[in-house]
Amino acid sequence: MIKAVLFDLDETLLVRGEAIKAFISAQYNRHAKALAGIDPEQYRSRFLALELDTISNKGTVYKRLVDELGITGISAEALLADYRAIYPSFATLSMGARETLIALRDRGLKTGIITNGGAVVQNGKLDSTGLASLVDVVLISETEGMEKPDRRLFERAVEQLGVTPAETVFVGDNAEVDIVGARDAGLVAVWYSATTPWPANLPPAERAVAALPDLLDIPPLSRAA
Repeated sequence: MIKAVLFDLDETLLVRGEAIKAFISAQYNRHAKALAGIDPEQYRSRFLALELDTISNKGTVYKRLVDELGITGISAEALLADYRAIYPSFATLSMGARETLIALRDRGLKTGIITNGGAVVQNGKLDSTGLASLVDVVLISETEGMEKPDRRLFERAVEQLGVTPAETVFVGDNAEVDIVGARDAGLVAVWYSATTPWPANLPPAERAVAALPDLLDIPPLSRAA
C-alpha cells in the first residue's frame, strides 16, 4: 500500500526551462548598462549553453561567462548574487502540480520533494510558488551533502516521512538521476515524460505519466482513493 509520494522539483513540479530563459533575458536587461558592448543574444545563448553542463554550479557558469565574453562592467559574483536573489521569482508551476499535491494529501498520502541544487535558490522557488506549504518534507542536495541519484538521499526522505521505500512513489523527469536513483533505493519510480526525453540506452520506464494529474489514476496510486 502506498503511503507517500515524493517529487523532483525542476522540470517536474516546476517548468524550469522556460523560467531560466525568461530570467536570463531579464537579467541582461536589468544590467544592460554594465553589459554595454555585449550582444544580448550572445549573453543569453552562452549562459544557457554553459548552464546545461553545470546546472547545479552557477558560480562556475558566471565565471566562465564573464571570462569568455570579456565582461568588465560587472563581476561574476555580482551576477551570481543577482541570480540567487531574482531567479526564484521566475519559477512556474507545471500544469496541475498544485492540484495533484492537494489531491494526494486529501487521500491521506504524505508528500515531499527531493531536489538537487543550492539551498537559497531552491527554497526561494518553493516559497515563491507556494509549494513549501503543500509538502511534508523537502530535501535539497546542498543542505543534505549528497545529490540524486545517491540512494541515501531517497532513503533519508523516506525515513523522515516515517514510511518504507516500498510504500513510497517517486516522480521525476530525469531517467538516470530520478528514476534509476529512486528504483535503486527501493521506491516505486514514475517517470514524468512531459519535459525530458528518455535515454535510448536504458530499458523503457515501467511507469510513466505525461501530466501530473494522471498520477491519481495509475496503479498503485489509483488504489489510494
